[in-house]
Amino acid sequence: MPKVLAYTPAWLARPNPGYDLFAPKTASGNWIPKKQEENPQNGPVGPRKTIATRGSEVFVAVGHEIRWADLVQLKEDSTASYRTLKVSIPLPITRLTISPCGDYLAVSTSHTVHVVSLPESALLDNDDKTPIKPKAFQVGPTAHVLEESPIATLLWHPLGYHGRCLITITREGVVRLWEVNRSDRSTFSEPTLSIDLSKLAHATNDQEDLSASKYGASKGFSFDSVYLEVASACFGDFPDQEGVHGWAPLTLWIAMTSGDVYALCPLLPSKWQLVDSVGATSFLQTLTTSIEINHEETQDDSDATPDDSDTAQKQLSWLADLTYQEPFQENSPYGESIKVFSRPKSVPAVPLLQGPFSIIPEVDDFELCDIIVHSLKTCSDATDEAAAEGLPTAVVCLLTDTCQIHVCLDLEGVVGRWLPSALDHESLIPHEHELVIVETIALTSDETSSFTQSITPDVHTDFSFFVSHASGVYYISLESWIGKIENELYEAQQEGSEFRLKRLLESATSQVEQCISRSKPSQDVAIEEVTSSVIIEDGNIGYLLLTTVNDEPQAVLLDAPEYGVPTEEDIAQYMDVGVPQRDVRPPWQPPKELWEEFDLNAFLQHETSARVRATMKEEIRLSPANLEVLLKAHRAFTAHTHRVQVGVADLYTNCARLQEEFKAQVWNTARLVPEIDAVTGNDEVQSESGSAAYGSARIEQRLERVKARQEELNARYENLRRRMGNAGGAELSDKEASLLEELQVMSDTLHAKEQEQALSSDPDGSEVAALERIHRLKELKQTMVERVKRSTKDGKEEQRPPASIKVPSHSRKQEIGEIELLLLPRVTAPVAAAKKTLKELGISIPPGSDC
Repeated sequence: MPKVLAYTPAWLARPNPGYDLFAPKTASGNWIPKKQEENPQNGPVGPRKTIATRGSEVFVAVGHEIRWADLVQLKEDSTASYRTLKVSIPLPITRLTISPCGDYLAVSTSHTVHVVSLPESALLDNDDKTPIKPKAFQVGPTAHVLEESPIATLLWHPLGYHGRCLITITREGVVRLWEVNRSDRSTFSEPTLSIDLSKLAHATNDQEDLSASKYGASKGFSFDSVYLEVASACFGDFPDQEGVHGWAPLTLWIAMTSGDVYALCPLLPSKWQLVDSVGATSFLQTLTTSIEINHEETQDDSDATPDDSDTAQKQLSWLADLTYQEPFQENSPYGESIKVFSRPKSVPAVPLLQGPFSIIPEVDDFELCDIIVHSLKTCSDATDEAAAEGLPTAVVCLLTDTCQIHVCLDLEGVVGRWLPSALDHESLIPHEHELVIVETIALTSDETSSFTQSITPDVHTDFSFFVSHASGVYYISLESWIGKIENELYEAQQEGSEFRLKRLLESATSQVEQCISRSKPSQDVAIEEVTSSVIIEDGNIGYLLLTTVNDEPQAVLLDAPEYGVPTEEDIAQYMDVGVPQRDVRPPWQPPKELWEEFDLNAFLQHETSARVRATMKEEIRLSPANLEVLLKAHRAFTAHTHRVQVGVADLYTNCARLQEEFKAQVWNTARLVPEIDAVTGNDEVQSESGSAAYGSARIEQRLERVKARQEELNARYENLRRRMGNAGGAELSDKEASLLEELQVMSDTLHAKEQEQALSSDPDGSEVAALERIHRLKELKQTMVERVKRSTKDGKEEQRPPASIKVPSHSRKQEIGEIELLLLPRVTAPVAAAKKTLKELGISIPPGSDC
């Protein structure tokens, strides 16, 4: 389990804004004990999943209201608050689910489903706290109605086009696929695929009507209404993970309340996508190889049944539709390249209902609340001799109503199957499929039946998850034995495989620890409302586990595991030293009854009629109506005072516990003092001579020796480095090093224009690049040459001076010689130096550019 760093942080406690995000609005009569919500026809309501996350943002459902906040802002700004999404919801919200792309929020009540188009995160950065009214659509207004079965669960298909395929499953076992699109309102009214599991369980061919019954159609009694009552559902895995078997993301696992487990494979929308990634490549690769290998083995097996041969042929036809169709290439709104496929038409759209799976060894009857499935991974690559094939094996974890977890292993794997065609005269033979129970984990000793517990997958590892229960939140990890099972199944050594696998399953022990512990409420206290926990991982927040109990936030800040980095326990075990355990305690929060307002008058105004309220202002008379008012007031006041007494008693108990914990801390500190003194040397007594060092002086002397040793090592290192430098050639002088640096600067400057860098930011510190300065020098030279030519031409046209004035030739030669000796080198030297430097840098100079 990840190490617990801290419990509920202060910014989630009252009176901070983080607490108000989960607190309901005060109303009259809110101190009256609540009764557990039940549906008279379908039993108790399932788990409440009223918290959804999108990065560091959280969406919280409080009654009929949806609230939206950023935990980073709530943590860093004490004045931050939440914003309300103003959506018309007729019933209390029971479930929130974010779409894979994060642009839609699925909201469900007991009998209705809504889809909300989420606003951008930037709307939370301003100071406006007014409610936001996003676009919202009701899904199936005639399918999900009050008279029909309640909603059991909501799922987003992992392969849905743009992540917009919503799956709704009712308690009566009706599965509907909605490919929603806010530009087409008809997609919210009619599903693209509807499956009635009770019809599918008794179907004999694919020509039967397997869709849900129309609204208002009469329904007779059937035993399937009991055995096919859906508790929860999940997909086998996600295609973006590398090494996933091809059939896993296409398999919908369905857990029934009666304890049976079924599967639908393949379940695809009419249009689905694959993101270009390594996981998608391995997904298609393992899907192709598994189907082709199964078809070849079935063709070569003389004992294969007609049903197996027909299934293999349909799988091959289904694969051919995927292989030979050209997927549509496009980019998602997030810049990812995706391939869009259409659902194969060579086989029926509705797959065969596989199950109920046999659970061995047999266990006592149980009822299910939730299910989670992890597919075993393999990262093999295809070669010329063997094709890559994933592991069809999966780990199925079943959560019962008594908070037990049955960890089952599906060794055979679920593959695509369909109903036989109407032309086939062969009857459908049920396929035997077994789930082997590896381990049964009992989280609580109390076997009281409850349907409020739920499973939340972990974000760091595949084979770990959290279970939310009224007694707390538990962490379960299967990693200690899953890796051995994967290696054994991947190596595929037939000799002794059954014996080795049996030994591995017998020694399988999962890690179970409790993250959050809650005291069990007494019988006369309001029943706790437990919300399914969520995992949030953000750089500014950390690795946070968040849940609510009675609308109060409870969180645990965990230490994110770093693979390959030793923990404190590993270091202590390696060094064979004892490390004092860090005792992290959850902060005590005062009960709400100690600070909630108690308005008896408002309660009476709400509970009594207008005629009775009018008589309250008159003289009190003995009458049955007044007696009823007094009884109601007495019941409310008694309930409130009792809860206040329980809160005060809890306060007294925690004060006594705090004293005991303080005494324990003092005792632990006193116990650690001798060990600390032994390390620092303060436990030794100074000798009578006083010459020997003791205590901290010994530590200081040791540090001095270590520093001297370090300086000696540094000197030896510098000496060796200097010798190695001399062995490779003479060391550069300061002038040579300066010249190299100047040449490097010149090279970077010359390429500045080619790299489209700003000329004012050259490395040589000049405002004008060297290449541009050379061009200007050439232009200046050309200008001077033209001016000289014009001057010469004008001089010829002018009248020559009189012949009587003559300059001796030797004087002119002497003056020209002085000019060539003194002035000309000053002009030509910089140009020649620049030319030489450019040639050394490998830059060619045109012949016409010589000075």
